[in-house]
Amino acid sequence: KSTPSLQQLITGAQNGSEILTKRNCKEEEDMTTSPTSDAVFCDGRKHGSLYSLNSTCTEAGNFGKANITGEIEFAIRYIFKACILEICIKGCKNLAYGEEKKKKCNPYVKVYLLPDKSPRSKRKTAVKKSTVDPEFDESLKYKIEYSQLGSRQLQISVWHAGALKYRVFLGEVVIPLAAWNFEDNSMQLFNWYQLKPKLEKPEDDLIQYSGELLVSARLSVPAQYKNFQFEANWLFNVINSPVPGKKDQGVPTCQLQVMISGAKNLPVLRSAGAPNSFVKGCLILPDQAEVKRKSPVLKKEACPQWKHLFVFDGVTPAQLQQSCLHLTVWEQSAFSSSDQFLGGAKLGTKESFGCTDLASPSVLQWQEVLCSPNTWMDFTLVLH
Repeated sequence: KSTPSLQQLITGAQNGSEILTKRNCKEEEDMTTSPTSDAVFCDGRKHGSLYSLNSTCTEAGNFGKANITGEIEFAIRYIFKACILEICIKGCKNLAYGEEKKKKCNPYVKVYLLPDKSPRSKRKTAVKKSTVDPEFDESLKYKIEYSQLGSRQLQISVWHAGALKYRVFLGEVVIPLAAWNFEDNSMQLFNWYQLKPKLEKPEDDLIQYSGELLVSARLSVPAQYKNFQFEANWLFNVINSPVPGKKDQGVPTCQLQVMISGAKNLPVLRSAGAPNSFVKGCLILPDQAEVKRKSPVLKKEACPQWKHLFVFDGVTPAQLQQSCLHLTVWEQSAFSSSDQFLGGAKLGTKESFGCTDLASPSVLQWQEVLCSPNTWMDFTLVLH
């Protein structure tokens, strides 16, 4: 594939199947509303403001904190036909002064779609000068599949823009989208939310967004069992009530098929550009046995499309109910034996993860595959 020209990047011309969009390289200084689409990627390199990267991802720079007061009014909706998440920021009231001694406040709102804390996830409003009750009336948008919303959170924060890039944190609201009913019209109404201090969670810094992996999975069942209903209750009975002396009697031996379609937004570790990437799959069975698979290496692809099938033979639904599938993306090392880890995701049961959240996306997605035999299920997994 040819590398797009600078003019194509600026005009948002289409290169292959990817839509290349404008990006403001001086976004932090200009304080304009961020674009709807993701950052532009060219040959695996991200194009954006270096200052923006430092200030928003590492919290480095000239920042201050105020005593948090006030509220923010906004509404959230999802446009199903266009696959767009829209956040309508109406305004704030009773904000703290960004500079208390001068009684000065130039507020603006910044939004991230967590866990992605990179510049491509940032959206923000214009700055309103000299007010603690600003009215923005701006719409910030994300192009995102509906199936991904369950694993995302909206971080909506208010900041004061001072002179010489001085910024003061005025409070935030974090909305878990897994609990948000986008089909309920009443959830799309404007509401006031109390601004809160930033939560200090050092462990969150260890969990970094590393792109997304596009995966399809299917539990392939033999023809003689095609009418069998693989419901959760039946799986529970199979696990807990085996027939003595006749292990797995009447239980079909199945095949788990996992299609690794592709990835996007992978981190760039080399100055040469896009990575030489491949995927490893590891199915961990209840007896801790591991079945491993590996995809071919795609060289210098910013958004690799492997379209490679992992096949795990001779497994039963009862085994899979207590199993965990690890999918990891790697960059092939040209000069050493140790490949570079780019990111990973998991699908599996609560026992495999040591968590108690039965409603977690990884558990629900895994159950969806097991309870829908011979049906391909598509997922977009966030890599960490």
